Amino acid sequence: MKEMRTEKITSDKYAIIYPIYKLDGDMYHIYLVSDGDKFYLSDEGTTYAELDNIFEMSEPDVIKNLVNINRQYGVRKHQWSNAFTIECTPQDVQLKLGYLIQCLSFMLNMKIFYK
Repeated sequence: MKEMRTEKITSDKYAIIYPIYKLDGDMYHIYLVSDGDKFYLSDEGTTYAELDNIFEMSEPDVIKNLVNINRQYGVRKHQWSNAFTIECTPQDVQLKLGYLIQCLSFMLNMKIFYK
């Protein structure tokens, strides 16, 4: 069984690598990024790329469902990079990581309702 681990990428960026459903069976990477005095977690667009292989992303029902899922977990999609992100603090990073993981899992498993 694969276990969660972290890796330092730069002085202000860490990769949190964890087992979660991926089409190719690989581990997911979530990045904890320090942006000045703010922190956020990001998938850097990998989930959107997988979703784009599963769905017609411009379809109104798909967009509506993705927006609703993101809103439920407090996650936002970056307009240009398609990264799903959530703001966090050093005190709540573990909780927010759980929210982001649940949100990504929910979106990736949405395909069972469409096929």
